[in-house]
Amino acid sequence: MYRIVFTQVLSRIDPEDIHHLTVGALRLLSVAPVAKRLVHRRLAPRDPALRVQAFGVHFPSPFGLAAGFDKDARCVEAMSALGFGHVEVGTITAHAQPGNARPRLFRLTGERAIINRMGFNNAGAAAAAKVLGRTRGVPVVVGVNIGKTKVVPESQAADDYVTSAKELAPLADYLVVNVSSPNTPGLRDLQAVELLRPLLRAVK
Repeated sequence: MYRIVFTQVLSRIDPEDIHHLTVGALRLLSVAPVAKRLVHRRLAPRDPALRVQAFGVHFPSPFGLAAGFDKDARCVEAMSALGFGHVEVGTITAHAQPGNARPRLFRLTGERAIINRMGFNNAGAAAAAKVLGRTRGVPVVVGVNIGKTKVVPESQAADDYVTSAKELAPLADYLVVNVSSPNTPGLRDLQAVELLRPLLRAVK
C-alpha cells in the first residue's frame, strides 16, 4: 500500500512540502489525547529484551528518530506513539533562522534516500522550549540537538550554544552538541580540539 501511495502521490510532490504536511499531520496526533494514547498502546515497544540503558537514560528500544525530522519539537509524542524508542529534535539554534534557500531537500528515488541541505531552519530555542515544556500524554525519551546560529561568529559560538543549552537541557533526557553539519559555514571548524574543549565545557 505504501509503495503505491509513494509512487502515485508522494513522489510527485516537492519533498519539503510533503515533509511539512507530514509533520503537521503528526502534530495533530500529538495534541489529540485519546488518539495518541490508543496508538501508543498499540505500537510502542514493550518487550523487555529491547530495553537499553546508555548515559544514564533508559530507552524502551534502541530504535529512535534522529534529529532533522522534527526540527521544532512539534510531533514528539506522535513519533513516540508510533513506536520510536526515543525522539531527537532539532537541530535547534539559539535564535530562529530560515535555513538555506529552497530547493534544499532532494529525493533520490532510485536509492530510496534524500539529501538534506536545509541549514538548521528552526524557530529558535525559546520556541522549542515552550513546546517541550508542555505536559506529555504518553511517555517519550526526548533528545535535543543544538547547533550554532548561522550569523553568530566563531568567537561567540560557545555563548550561542550555552543560550540554547540553558533553554533546552532542563527539558531533555539527553543533549547533543552538533558541530558536524556541512550546511552551516565554518561549523566543522569547531571540531578542532582547541575550540571544541572550551565549547563543551561551557555547555556542560
